[in-house]
Amino acid sequence: MKIIYNYVKTFNKIIWSEKIPLIYTLVLPAVFYLFSNFHYLALGKVPLSKLLLSTSNYFAYMIVSVAINGVGLQIINFRESGFLKTLTMISGGERKFPLYGILISELVFGYFCILLFGLLISFFNIKSIIPIVFIYTLIYLIAAVPVMLVSIVLDIFPLRLNTSSVLANLGLFLMIWLSAVRRDTGSFLGELLFGINPADYVTQVASVVINLFQYQRLVNMYQLLAVLSLFVIYCLVGYWAGSRIKINSLLMRN
Repeated sequence: MKIIYNYVKTFNKIIWSEKIPLIYTLVLPAVFYLFSNFHYLALGKVPLSKLLLSTSNYFAYMIVSVAINGVGLQIINFRESGFLKTLTMISGGERKFPLYGILISELVFGYFCILLFGLLISFFNIKSIIPIVFIYTLIYLIAAVPVMLVSIVLDIFPLRLNTSSVLANLGLFLMIWLSAVRRDTGSFLGELLFGINPADYVTQVASVVINLFQYQRLVNMYQLLAVLSLFVIYCLVGYWAGSRIKINSLLMRN
C-alpha cells in the first residue's frame, strides 16, 4: 500500500502542475452549460430534479474526458517516454502498482472537478447544496470507477500517442453526441447495448440515482439491471486490459 501511496503523490504533482486539463475538464463544460441553459436558469429557483438531469451529459463528458486523457492517454505517454517501464521495475515487475496510482490520482482529480461543478450549479438552488453534493458523489463513485478502468483498453493497442489522442478525443465527442440524442429504449437489452458507450453509461447511472432519490420511487428494473450489468462488464474488461498493457515504448528502445 505504501508504494501505491507514493505513486499517488507523484502523479498528483504531475496532474496539478498542468492547468490545461482543468480548463477542458471543468472550465469549458461549466461555461458551455451556463451559456446553453441561461434562459431558464435566469428565471429563478430551478427544481432540483430538472437541474440535476440537465447536467447529466456534462457530467458524462467530464468523467469520460478524465478517463481518456488522464488515464488511457497518460499511460501511453508514460509508456512512450520509458517512465512506465521504470516505474514497473521499481515495483519489482508489478505493473499494477503504477496503474493503481494513476487511477486513484485521476479519480481524485475527476471528483474535484465534479464537486466544483456541483457547487456551481447549486447557486441556482442554494437550499439543495447538500443533496446536490451527495447525489453527485454517489453518481461519480458508481460511474467513474468502471469507466476509468475500461479506459485502460486504449493502452493494449500498438498505437502511438498522437494517433491515439486524435482518435480517442474524436471518439469522446461522438460518444457524448450519441448519448445526448438517443431515447430510452424501454428494455434491458437496449439499455445494455447503448451503455457500451461510456458516456451513455454515465447518463444511465445519473438517471437511476436522480430518479431514485428525487422522486423517491423504485426505478424501472430494466434500467437498474442494465447499470449493474454494465458496472460489472466495465470492471472486468478494465481488469483484463490492465494485465495486457505493454510497458515497452514503440518509439525507442528502453
